[in-house]
Amino acid sequence: MLILLIIFIIFLFGFIFWVSSHLFSSIFYVSYVNSSKSAIFDALKFAKLKKGQKLVDLGCGRGDALIIAVKNFGAKATGYEISPLPYLLAKIRIFGNRSISVHCRVLQKSANDLKNANVIYLYLLNSALDKVEDFIFENIGENTKIVSLAFKFKKHQPKKEAITTNLGRKTKIYLYQK
Repeated sequence: MLILLIIFIIFLFGFIFWVSSHLFSSIFYVSYVNSSKSAIFDALKFAKLKKGQKLVDLGCGRGDALIIAVKNFGAKATGYEISPLPYLLAKIRIFGNRSISVHCRVLQKSANDLKNANVIYLYLLNSALDKVEDFIFENIGENTKIVSLAFKFKKHQPKKEAITTNLGRKTKIYLYQK
């Protein structure tokens, strides 16, 4: 009976953490939404990410884009995630990989990484892109490419567009540069 009680308490704390993580990100930022690995791969390929280059993922979720960038392209990757649960999952998934780092910070703390990035990967809703657009374009380097899966910036026009499939639907990939 004691074992069942312990299991129940662990489950309850896990559930409370999961719910509070989603509530926190929904109220203050944007909820975590997954994208397919094939769409991420297509987006990074479209951006021509190369070995040794630096990728920054703003809103990295569980770290899928970071892992794909390192494993498939030989890049170094840095991710930012504000929601506690996806951040924790990303930290667990990348444990021991020195080519990947994940930070639980707000966007304004990423300015230095943005300046040094070769590619910035985004899978953010339009409402989130609207909030970060000026900050991103003010802080990127001259040759930095921004690849956005499914969602467009309002003030900047993409240099190129491509089509991929994300979660069973045809989706556009947008490529931006300063």
